[in-house]
Amino acid sequence: MNRNKNYSRFPILVTVFFITLYLVFAVGFCRYSHHQARLRLHEHSQIIASDLWDFNAAGAVAYLKLAANADHYQELTVIYNDKSIFLHINTEYPTSTEKLFLKLHLISPKYLSAPITFKNKIIGEIEAVWLPQTYIVLLLVFCFLLMVALIITLYARILTEKRLLSHRVRERTNELTELNISLQKEIQERSHAEKQREELQKRLEHSKKMESLGLLAGGVAHDLNNVLSGIVSYPDLLLMDMDKNDPMRAGIETIRKSGVRAGEIVQDLLTLARRGVVTKQPLDFNVLIREYCGSPEYEKLLSQHSAPIEVVLQLTEPIPVIMGSAVALTKVIMNLISNGIEAQPRGGRIILETKPLTVEKKFSGLQPITKGDYIVFRVHDEGEGISDRDIQRIFEPFYTRKVMGRSGTGLGLTVVWGTVEDHHGGIAVTSNISEGTTIDIYLPVCREQLPEPLTEIPQQQLMGNGETILIVDDIDFQRKIACAILKRMNYKVHSVASGKSAIRYLSEHTVDLVILDMILDNGMDGLETYKRILDIHPKQKAIIASGFSETDRVREALQLGAGDYIKKPYNIKQLSMAVQLELKK
Repeated sequence: MNRNKNYSRFPILVTVFFITLYLVFAVGFCRYSHHQARLRLHEHSQIIASDLWDFNAAGAVAYLKLAANADHYQELTVIYNDKSIFLHINTEYPTSTEKLFLKLHLISPKYLSAPITFKNKIIGEIEAVWLPQTYIVLLLVFCFLLMVALIITLYARILTEKRLLSHRVRERTNELTELNISLQKEIQERSHAEKQREELQKRLEHSKKMESLGLLAGGVAHDLNNVLSGIVSYPDLLLMDMDKNDPMRAGIETIRKSGVRAGEIVQDLLTLARRGVVTKQPLDFNVLIREYCGSPEYEKLLSQHSAPIEVVLQLTEPIPVIMGSAVALTKVIMNLISNGIEAQPRGGRIILETKPLTVEKKFSGLQPITKGDYIVFRVHDEGEGISDRDIQRIFEPFYTRKVMGRSGTGLGLTVVWGTVEDHHGGIAVTSNISEGTTIDIYLPVCREQLPEPLTEIPQQQLMGNGETILIVDDIDFQRKIACAILKRMNYKVHSVASGKSAIRYLSEHTVDLVILDMILDNGMDGLETYKRILDIHPKQKAIIASGFSETDRVREALQLGAGDYIKKPYNIKQLSMAVQLELKK
């Protein structure tokens, strides 16, 4: 817009400049011509001076006619000092053209005079009516300047148009460049969106597969948990009353250990089903690693492998606190170490490393890892490595390259995957054939402080003082096991088989504590039952018992005031400690 405005002003500026130039020239030229005309008239006066002195009118007339034609005089008059006329000449001027110019006032006659001297004495005067011929020169100069002005204006216009065209070309080029960049960006975004869609499709397929297997595993785990309650809990009761030297003690302990091991497998199935109850608290992940690496289970795991395995700890101290389940994360550590051992049949090293990391930009491992602060638990082995095709499947349930029945259930890495999902973390895997595998576990950092360590209470101090406990469970032998354990621990116990029965009982009685199963038949589950109980007894103490329960239902019950949860199958020490802690609140 500014360029167009400047262009519109340019012809005006050029016109003003040339008009000014022309006027200056015209004024100067006219003055110069007038001065020259006066000088020529003076020369004429000197030439005819002798003729005037001698009264030679014929000679003066002949000369003055030639002078009039040469200098374009309209009239010439020679007079004496006494004002008498010596001679007067009229010429054929003005011409028809000059008459037109005179009418148009483009030219005007000039009156000139010059003294006539002879022998240094003024003897007369010559007067002339001069018709200036400057208009011819001025017209030519005007035409010339006009042509120059037109040429300059035209050139300036061409130059301006060229600049405007160049500017428009640059603007259009910039527009096309921006359009090209935008188009490339759109293509990249579409390509990225297509990759994301494919990735989401794969995750959806994986999620569907995990959900289907999870439903199957969850149903099996639920039934197995009920069966294992007798295998785990009754041996505890028998061992409490059995002499240490009793020959039957070793067999019963073997039964109990087998039941505990079976319970761990069931817990893996529940993790796979994503229905295991997980309670989280602030944790130091380095402590979990050291505790596991100092445990008998760790020593047993290393001793079962024929080739030597060296486990190297490279732990960053201090490490930020995370929010998690100590039991579930210890299982992650165990499974990853076990996986590293199995990957090195001829022996080697396993490096366990921890470090804090801030993720500035979201990226995708095997699970998407969003921006935020994490601790990274890295497990690197020097084993055979994993192919790109197998990396996509190693976290699928029951997928294993090991010999089934010799090296586990095929659920180890699946449990790792499910646990990391439950902790809102991510997994990244890199591997090269014959060079080893690195698995990075990303766990979000929390801002809470570590809790004070709990002091384990001796079993003798876990005995009750006759407090009344109501057990709500829809499975008969689960109620009988819980009743047997609590009666053995000196509590008064009453049990009911449904939520409705619990409501009826508590409408007429009071109890010190309610142990409530989350999964109840007959239309009212544990959470709904607990809400109804709080309507009757707002400060009723309660413990949630669960082996198979939706995590959000458990969380809601805990938020409503339930003190803790205990897992099935029941363990005497675990159940007794949970009861003691809740009763003392």
